[in-house]
Amino acid sequence: MKDLRTTIQLVTKNRSNFPNIHDAELRHRQLFLSSTSDKIKYAKKQMHSDRIKSKLLADEKAKSRRRLGILGAKSNDDDYYDHNGVGEDEETEFIKSHAGTQLMMRHQDETLDELDDAVVRVGYMAENIHEELEQQNKYLTELEEDLTNAEEQLGVVMGRMAKILKTKNKWHLGTILIMSFIVVILFFMVLYT
Repeated sequence: MKDLRTTIQLVTKNRSNFPNIHDAELRHRQLFLSSTSDKIKYAKKQMHSDRIKSKLLADEKAKSRRRLGILGAKSNDDDYYDHNGVGEDEETEFIKSHAGTQLMMRHQDETLDELDDAVVRVGYMAENIHEELEQQNKYLTELEEDLTNAEEQLGVVMGRMAKILKTKNKWHLGTILIMSFIVVILFFMVLYT
């Protein structure tokens, strides 16, 4: 189940790398995974009901009795005595504690499985966050390079304007105004792109 979830996530993330898997097939597998996960969650929820717990306890008692060689055990615990004439109290307590231990171990296994699933999900989320941070770092580096280029271009324009401002020619002053307008436009283009 984990492998299927991992595979579907991998194919979904890198869709262009898997052109031979059609969208319908991918959707079918996602629906299968979703419905199967829902069925498993429902079954786990049912496992915690009192009816199921009592049935599991009874099954564990029967299994413990079979292991101890008490095959002909009666269902009524109050009037059962074994072949030695010893009361069933000691055996019943042992069987109950053994069955309870088995149930507790099953419950712990289920809890560990759920914890494992949660750790896997956290791992996927951490991987996604890492990828996003790498992408944002790339964007920030590109922005820094763009700003450096804009500063260099602005320095060149300012140097030329300083040369032109030393003259009284009207054509040169008109060029200064046009270049100033272009600098303002470039400045806003750098900020908004």
